[in-house]
Amino acid sequence: MTNGKHIPEEDLHLVAAGAMPEEECAALRAHAVECPQCAAKLAEERGLAALLALTAPQEKPAATIKAELFARIRTERDAEERNRWPVPDVANKPEASSAARRAWLNWVLAPLAAALLMAAGIEWLESRRLGEELASVNHQLAVLMNERQRTEMMLDVLAAQDTMSVKMAGTPGAEMATGMVRYNPRKGMVMYTAELPPPPMGKIYQMWLVPATGVPISAGIFVPVEHGARQMWMAEVPLHTEAKLFAVTVEPGEGMPQPTGVKVLVGVVGG
Repeated sequence: MTNGKHIPEEDLHLVAAGAMPEEECAALRAHAVECPQCAAKLAEERGLAALLALTAPQEKPAATIKAELFARIRTERDAEERNRWPVPDVANKPEASSAARRAWLNWVLAPLAAALLMAAGIEWLESRRLGEELASVNHQLAVLMNERQRTEMMLDVLAAQDTMSVKMAGTPGAEMATGMVRYNPRKGMVMYTAELPPPPMGKIYQMWLVPATGVPISAGIFVPVEHGARQMWMAEVPLHTEAKLFAVTVEPGEGMPQPTGVKVLVGVVGG
């Protein structure tokens, strides 16, 4: 690292990961202080090491793990050097010793890094799965809460003493159709049931509150289920609206602002 040379990339990895003995790290850090290029690369490697650490599960290692790791590295390095290189050559060639050390450290750190990345990936997938399950549970809870509020509102309207009941009868051509409306002007709530055949293709049924004065007010669109199952629909209308009658018409698409289709049910208030 002296005489104009820069810190080798392998040593930068080891220093950033804290996997190099302190005496060697000190020399490398001292060089980085005087070498802007090496200082920048070392800072970048430390950032990458910190990012990797953040993505991995946080576990506190044993206090002796670092010393044990270095001892194991030195033991295996010495054994490898005895088996593969003559002792005089290694002792007299610091470059060979440094290369051997880096090779062994890379042999140790590469699987460790792969294991950390795999653990981080598994944790991310598990967090994503839990997040999706939580979103599903929250959605179901919201549906249940809305259904509960709707049920409580319906019971409140049905139990109120000022809720009126209006029976609806089929018009000519729909004599078999029937329906019932519960209306509370004070709460501005209309509840109704209707026994009707499925509407024509592309059509729906629309309930109307016809006030004593003014134009009809929509009380919602609906499509009865098949097989004659009874359903109850509910809609809000302006408070304290005096109703003259209720009617159901056949309308296109998503309903109309004013009735345009054929009446199939009519119920007169007080009739």
